[in-house]
Amino acid sequence: MIEWRYIHMSNAAMVIRGNAIFDGTGAKPFAGGIAVEGKRIAAVVKGEGIDRYIGPDTRVIDCGDRLVMPGFNDGHTHITQGAFLEDPDFSFCLLESGSREEAIQMAKEYGDSHPDNEWVFGYMMNNLLWKDQTLPTCHDIDRVISDRPVVLQLADMHTVAVNTCAIEKIGITKDTKSPADGVIEKDEKGELTGRFYDGASFAFTDAICSPSDEVYMQIYENLFDKMKKLGITSCSLVAPYGAHDDPLPYFEKMEEKGTLTSRVMMYPNIAEYEKESFAALQKKYADGKLRIRGLKQLIDGVTSVFTAYLLEPYTNDPGTCGATSVDMKEFKKQALEAIKDGVPLRIHTIGDRAVREMLDIFEEGERLYGKQNLRHVQEHLETIHPEDIPRFAKLGICGCMQPWHMLFDLEGGDKGNGLYGDKEAAVGSQRAKHSWPMRELLDAGMVLSLGSDFPVVGLEPMCEIYGAVTRQTFDGKPEEGWYPEQRITMEEALKAYTWGSAYAEGCEQDLGILAEGMLADIIVLDKNLFEAKPQEILDTKVVTTIMDGQVVYEA
Repeated sequence: MIEWRYIHMSNAAMVIRGNAIFDGTGAKPFAGGIAVEGKRIAAVVKGEGIDRYIGPDTRVIDCGDRLVMPGFNDGHTHITQGAFLEDPDFSFCLLESGSREEAIQMAKEYGDSHPDNEWVFGYMMNNLLWKDQTLPTCHDIDRVISDRPVVLQLADMHTVAVNTCAIEKIGITKDTKSPADGVIEKDEKGELTGRFYDGASFAFTDAICSPSDEVYMQIYENLFDKMKKLGITSCSLVAPYGAHDDPLPYFEKMEEKGTLTSRVMMYPNIAEYEKESFAALQKKYADGKLRIRGLKQLIDGVTSVFTAYLLEPYTNDPGTCGATSVDMKEFKKQALEAIKDGVPLRIHTIGDRAVREMLDIFEEGERLYGKQNLRHVQEHLETIHPEDIPRFAKLGICGCMQPWHMLFDLEGGDKGNGLYGDKEAAVGSQRAKHSWPMRELLDAGMVLSLGSDFPVVGLEPMCEIYGAVTRQTFDGKPEEGWYPEQRITMEEALKAYTWGSAYAEGCEQDLGILAEGMLADIIVLDKNLFEAKPQEILDTKVVTTIMDGQVVYEA
């Protein structure tokens, strides 16, 4: 890292003063100030003394008792997909649908009001909240809309129900075999039902949006405008990218225009890996706002549709343990090749068997090629066998988790709304004790990153932080928290959403804490989270966002 020597500087470009500065290195906020010069932090002062950096041209931001902290770093996003879901001109939300008939009717109404849209695309459909949880078939949708393709995506983002026109548009027939990473559902006669799971569903979501370059730019700029208002100054963009396989040219144009107000750490699909071309990309995008950091893959699915890979059968479907979503022999070959080449991997592992098999691959990589400090990350970690918990720290594997997902996996009665199904019903109480085991993993020495998995849920960091420290639904249920022994502290949650994500990205030399020489990515909240009651966490807003030493948002 560049050495910075500002100790005698008398005129910083910006000084931030406040009574609650959380620098990410201590347990609690302190009173003091931060001096910023150029893109970096020139000094962090505890107590008195920050005023010596104030000159006639210094911008001074007085924060009082509001919390000053490092900018949020969302450790897991699909922002290229989410940008379209945020735009009502391209899609509509099905969360309020109460039945498959109502979901189809909502699609018709959206289609009627958007006659020029080639596709009718609805997302966040939740059949688990319906009295009859049966998903629509292509025939159900055809009876209402048959003249253009319709795609209705479940809230898990791993399942779609489509009409015949959509199937024909993609070119799938009853003779098409399911891909290795998904399922094309067929009835007892071998005919297509219109339901597609995991990798088979992605063909539809990838094909939906193909607007002009100008529209792409506007959609991305709208999303980044939202991100800066949420205090997100960095994010990991992991494959699948969705509708747009190569967003880099658009992000580069945004950087030229000054609208790229969040750093983007990119992880393309490991299936596309070729050593020389990837190394050239990494070299080109090594240290700016856009960085190519590693490779991504999914090796299992999700609990709600029984595709997460478990060591023992599902409690509510004893006939299955789930399965891998890739050919594990081929994937292991790809993974070990990347590890040999020194490339970090981020791997989706939700079920405890998927978690274990990925740890085994990382362990073999270490045995073959030694310790490389590559910042491999296992994503989601929704259920882990307790014997595997110590292995993360031992192998130097980071974990990226999404507490908001946990809140949506609580269902019924005093638990919540079951947006993604009932985790405890799926895995049973013994395995549920080690579901989203943030406390156990931190105590065992693993570095934790927090993220959203946007657009599976929203981008709001406060929802993730709330979930991590309370393990309660947004209306405070259950009162004691769901397996409250797995809660983490506010300090740990904020560190995970800042330094933890930067560490997982291999960027902690620049990001994640407030210290001399670090990039000046700083946010100010409207209250001190360390003194906030649980409901107040959800109500907390960002009032100032600073990125690269520039104020990019003020409320």
